[in-house]
Amino acid sequence: MALTTLGELVIAHGRCVEYASGRALFHEGDESRTVHACVSGRIKLFVTTPNGREIVLGSKSPGQAFGELSALDGARRSATAVAMTRTVTAQMSGEEFLAALAETPHLPIVVLRELAEHLRIANSRAGAVVSEHVGERVAHLLVELTAKFRRHGTTTGPVELPITQQELADWVSSTREAVARSLAPMRECGAIETGRNRIIVHDVHNLFAFTSPRA
Repeated sequence: MALTTLGELVIAHGRCVEYASGRALFHEGDESRTVHACVSGRIKLFVTTPNGREIVLGSKSPGQAFGELSALDGARRSATAVAMTRTVTAQMSGEEFLAALAETPHLPIVVLRELAEHLRIANSRAGAVVSEHVGERVAHLLVELTAKFRRHGTTTGPVELPITQQELADWVSSTREAVARSLAPMRECGAIETGRNRIIVHDVHNLFAFTSPRA
């Protein structure tokens, strides 16, 4: 069967490594070229500003690849990757990854499509920071994360997102206090439940009501 994603390539040919929750796989500025794919668990990708604040760029679920940029251009890591839960990743060296691309004619197109998707998401989030209220950004992010978890699983019921309110604030470029205020009405209407280091989405359809400007 033809490989259709980078994650499939790395999982098929890479070697598995397990990471404890909170452990870094690589740091911004590292010279490593290893390409990863999440097998189980979840990975957070972020950059750190000069004043020490984390800006979350995204997360990776089972089946998704990351770290390919350094393999492609030879530059240092542009972000830090940290396991959000107990996580297993498949790994290929940069040399193995480039050799696989050279040997399989359709894979470079797969790379371009995935990079284009990442760019579209980054552009959308950058625009949202300027044009949307914090509550709208939070609701959009929760909807997006819920869709990702369901795409890589089988559940149609409540979805538990292993994310703290501070991580959510970093992700939407806001403060923890502002995010806590925006979560309150979502919790009151039964769309979500908040707990220690987690947010449980019970009704994603109710969340859509918070993705538009509220009167």
